Amino acid sequence: MHDRSLATRHPVTAFYILAFAISWLGWVPQALYARRAFPFDNPLFNLLAGAGPTLAAVIVLLRLRDTAGIRRLFGSLLQWKASPGWFVFVFGFWAVTAAVALGIGAVLGSAPPALDQFAWGSLVPIFVMMLFSNVWEEIGWRGFALPRLQERYNDLMIAFIMGILWSLWHLPLMLNPSSPMAGLPWAGELIFSLALTIIYTWLYLHTGGSLLFVSIFHAMSNTIAFVLLEMGVYQSSYWPVVALTTVFAMGIVLRYGPRRFIRR
Repeated sequence: MHDRSLATRHPVTAFYILAFAISWLGWVPQALYARRAFPFDNPLFNLLAGAGPTLAAVIVLLRLRDTAGIRRLFGSLLQWKASPGWFVFVFGFWAVTAAVALGIGAVLGSAPPALDQFAWGSLVPIFVMMLFSNVWEEIGWRGFALPRLQERYNDLMIAFIMGILWSLWHLPLMLNPSSPMAGLPWAGELIFSLALTIIYTWLYLHTGGSLLFVSIFHAMSNTIAFVLLEMGVYQSSYWPVVALTTVFAMGIVLRYGPRRFIRR
């Protein structure tokens, strides 16, 4: 008898349904709690939400009886061989982007960042915490979904598919009054997700499918966002950061074309 399950016929669709279900199972109670519509909050909710994409990928691969796929999925986290320039990029891109965004804000009359409001000695521990938090997204998005979508679509189409879904995945956070994302403009968050998906795809391809590099890039993004939040300029710098990221993403598309963001 043939296996006609959704995971067998449409593994990427099954993955996204599971990723949303697992993550929202953690985030929705937190959003309701913040609105006094749920009786309690728990740190485990946030852990469950963050691990949703990885858990979804593993569940689908187990349903497909693809244990070798699970080994490959986690093995790419140890793939660190790339030219030194990629190390510079993943660690430096967001720092440079934030600095330019703050410069734009200064020209436009925004309040300067309160540099003394952030404990700079905690920067490395925060980055490590972000790395262990964000890697579970990348295992699912880039490790599982991206290679399978590339079997059917060009990279620009994939960027729209994954970017829109990624933006929707964050919906409970944007509806949670206690989340920093609650104050962000919805259009900006969608544009940012689309631009970032292009950059992540480009980075993943140029580092030989390494989840380590995209995870570091993701962690640096959230680390710099945390610093901006602590300095009181997260909201005022948001649109300049989105604009700079979008310009960079458009440059990738213009250089490589829509099919693959890499030249073989």
